[in-house]
Amino acid sequence: MHWVNAYFKDIFLAGMTTTGRSESINSFFDGFVNSSTMLNEFVVQYDKAVASRRAAEEDEDFKTINSRPVLSSVHPIEAKAGECYTRKIFDIFKKEWIEANNNLTHETLSKSIEESKYQVGRLDVDKTYWRIGTFSSLNQVNVTCSCAKYETHGILCKHRLYVMKKTHVQTLPDHYILHRWTLNARYKVGSVSIGLSDMNTENGVSTFTLWCVHSNFNKLIEQARDSPLEIQKLNTLLTSLLEDQAVRKKSISFENTSQGSCMGISQVDIMPQLSVRDPLGPTTTKGRPKVASRIKSPLEAPKKRTCSYCQGLGHYASSCSKRKADKSMHEKEK
Repeated sequence: MHWVNAYFKDIFLAGMTTTGRSESINSFFDGFVNSSTMLNEFVVQYDKAVASRRAAEEDEDFKTINSRPVLSSVHPIEAKAGECYTRKIFDIFKKEWIEANNNLTHETLSKSIEESKYQVGRLDVDKTYWRIGTFSSLNQVNVTCSCAKYETHGILCKHRLYVMKKTHVQTLPDHYILHRWTLNARYKVGSVSIGLSDMNTENGVSTFTLWCVHSNFNKLIEQARDSPLEIQKLNTLLTSLLEDQAVRKKSISFENTSQGSCMGISQVDIMPQLSVRDPLGPTTTKGRPKVASRIKSPLEAPKKRTCSYCQGLGHYASSCSKRKADKSMHEKEK
């Protein structure tokens, strides 16, 4: 009784349930390990599972960055959600938005200058199950709902979206957009840049190092986007760095080619050069030569004929002399 949902309506759980943790672990290893997997095999399969999850995440990031959301309306609230949210989160938001536009209605409970209160629900549902939504816009747009989906899931529910649309809110308020569901949440960690001293570069370029560099780049883009001069300066710097990388890659490729050619001088060029010519006469190019001989396996040895009547070798029952003699003697006795 201590785990009733009512006790958690003010706690953010990102939509997870009490069994969600174990279910996510099971789905993570699904197809890689099972109850009979040995410990040494588990280590290898675990690396494969991690690599598969990272590849799926990179594929989802690619689709999110290089695709545009399909809007169900021309309302600016949905348009802003499509610009800010990732693909998966926007799909969840879109379902709530469509439900708010098509299936909900309301009853006004109270209305004043400071606050308006509505009862929102579906017509085919008893009103005792309708939700209470309040709206106020004194300092900023503030919408609450008794279902508390935003407080627990971080996504606006259909009841709040319905109240926003009814009260003519023209855009989605920024304080209702949770940063963890946005497109720039992956590589943005605050406003302070990360220096190389904070990175572990002793063992080469790690994933964390690349993540930090990508984070600094995104922050620089966001801070310089209002200045064309700064963007042009950044683009010039990036172009110069790309040219340096092209020269470096070319020199590495030339060194590898030189090493391979030096190895070739000592091993190939010393050998006499042979020229391969066409055969003088016609020859068979397919199949095994008829005169070739090889040792046959016992399975390929010819089977010896065995008589099913006298069990003798070298003949069948149809040509068995003993069978013919017994048959003629049997006919004489008759």
